[in-house]
Amino acid sequence: MRYSYCLFDLDGTLFDYDKAESAAIQKTFQDHNVKYSDSYLLEYRSINKQIWLDYESGLITQDELKTERFRRLLEATGEVADPGKFGVAYLKNLSQERALLPGVIPIIELLSENSIKMYLITNGLKDVQRERLAGSGIKKYFIDVFISEEIGAAKPDKRIFDESFRRMGFPEKAEVLLIGDSLSSDIAGGCSYEIDTCWFNPNCINNNSDFKPKYTIKDIAELQKILNL
Repeated sequence: MRYSYCLFDLDGTLFDYDKAESAAIQKTFQDHNVKYSDSYLLEYRSINKQIWLDYESGLITQDELKTERFRRLLEATGEVADPGKFGVAYLKNLSQERALLPGVIPIIELLSENSIKMYLITNGLKDVQRERLAGSGIKKYFIDVFISEEIGAAKPDKRIFDESFRRMGFPEKAEVLLIGDSLSSDIAGGCSYEIDTCWFNPNCINNNSDFKPKYTIKDIAELQKILNL
């Protein structure tokens, strides 16, 4: 067994973020008595993807992100509401969505039984992520949670990895495997930090980036083979 540490991304890797996002968006529109259309979710996802890329690149702060994505969404849809209040309500609704992706519990139980030290590293917002973790049933398996908003740097920034490794007790990089679904944050960050990465790619999308993971998996259960368990 080569890896003693697993550093997991959260949204889209362990949590079913698409499901959570869809439910939270719909409820937020309902809470504000604003008309909702399924096309709004697609519009939001396009806006939110770019906003997060801007955040990862340091072009926007996390506080600005919370409001700006809804300012753009409301402008694009022609609906009228306060984007700041909309953003607050959305985060509250999102924090209540805790569905896990298929196979998550069995694999983290297996890793735990084999004494793999597990940590979480996420660019998500602290109030949302800590609330979701508390109600998800998986928090007990993880030694620590590294959240970009608390650390002051987001993946792929080297600083979030520096702080994470400090809190992990400075393990050898060769002992650490990072597992995540995002090429631009997880895989880019891990590769730049010179740790092995495992790209969770359930939809089999093409990797057209400059960052190449050591492993690519479609099913989270494939970690068992990678870790020789």
